[in-house]
Amino acid sequence: MSVLYFGIILLLGYILSVFVEKLGFPKIVGYLTAGLLLNPEVVNFIPSEFISLTKPVTSFCLAFITFEIGSSFSLKDLRATGKKYFNLAFFESFSAFVFLFIIFFIISTYFLPFTVGGVSVSVAFSLLLASLGAPTDPSATLAVIHEYKAKGPVTRAVLGAAAFDDIITLILFSFSMSVSHALLGDHETSFLHVSYIILYKILGAVITGIVFGFIFNKLTYLFKVNEKRSLMILFFGFLSVTFGLAIWLKFDELFSTLTLGFVIRNFNRSEKKILSITEHALEDLFFLIFFVFSALHFSFKSVSFQLFILISIFILVRMIGKYLGMRSGSHILKMSDNVKKYAFGGLIPQGGIVLGLSLMIVNEPEFKDFSNLLAGIIMGATIIHEFVGPFISKSILKKVNELNKK
Repeated sequence: MSVLYFGIILLLGYILSVFVEKLGFPKIVGYLTAGLLLNPEVVNFIPSEFISLTKPVTSFCLAFITFEIGSSFSLKDLRATGKKYFNLAFFESFSAFVFLFIIFFIISTYFLPFTVGGVSVSVAFSLLLASLGAPTDPSATLAVIHEYKAKGPVTRAVLGAAAFDDIITLILFSFSMSVSHALLGDHETSFLHVSYIILYKILGAVITGIVFGFIFNKLTYLFKVNEKRSLMILFFGFLSVTFGLAIWLKFDELFSTLTLGFVIRNFNRSEKKILSITEHALEDLFFLIFFVFSALHFSFKSVSFQLFILISIFILVRMIGKYLGMRSGSHILKMSDNVKKYAFGGLIPQGGIVLGLSLMIVNEPEFKDFSNLLAGIIMGATIIHEFVGPFISKSILKKVNELNKK
């Protein structure tokens, strides 16, 4: 029966993605809708036992997604404009992180019942939630930019910042996870110990990604591997080993595969062929599986008026943080007035990696008191962002006269 369930998931996810694309929405909306419709709490068809067995699949998809993030960076582009747009991404991401942490720390301390365990629970919840408010899902904005052939300083600023904020998000998430584990687990909570854990996780992950990236590159060169079928087998093997070894060694598994992608993109002679496999042959499949499964894990039992209020606050505070961060960053970097006023609008859509990160939190026993609520906030905000994102992006680019299609 598991094969039947998997087939239905693939077909419904694909059909709905095609349908929502014709309506002008990103494919992810169709994937999430399929997952919500097939959720065991909506229809009694796919059993919850099947959902509980999907963790290895979602982990592998998450490894693929972080690989793609790493492979999107070329050394040539980084040398040309990397510093400028990295700084811009830092301002808008970190600003959203800080604002969300402050507001939700206050809310969780005084208004949410699970924080009776003390201030440590409030800090952990607020840190983890804030780290998931930092990234942008550029797919909605990219769709508008491609459709209307948008060009100009606001378009460049949006694309430049969106390119880097996933990396900044992973740093913030790794920091937040380490601190939260230290606060709620049986670990020391001193500054030096937490700093050591974060350094160990990130540095170990980067070294793992570099080592396996160069081994992969060397093997493809020595054995003259050029066929796409052979490259795909090697790619799957190295992706799994890198991700799995990082978990085993207690490194940050997301950074390990991100680094693997960066090394293959910049130091492999067959990088164009490899990236054509990941981008054109595999991307839609992995994204479909990942987002449908993410929605299958959603707990409708957590849906309440309180959750709706928290989602609304999350969206509003994140938007304010993005706006102030983009405005201050573009001012310091001496960018145009249009960038200062309007570029934040292209960074409002959210989705992608945050759903996978929220699932990682759900699977951690230390966070069981608040993980379902946190995942509910992220899922609700993602759905809203993916629906309104294209319209916000289009109106912003139209406002600054960067849309070229009549």
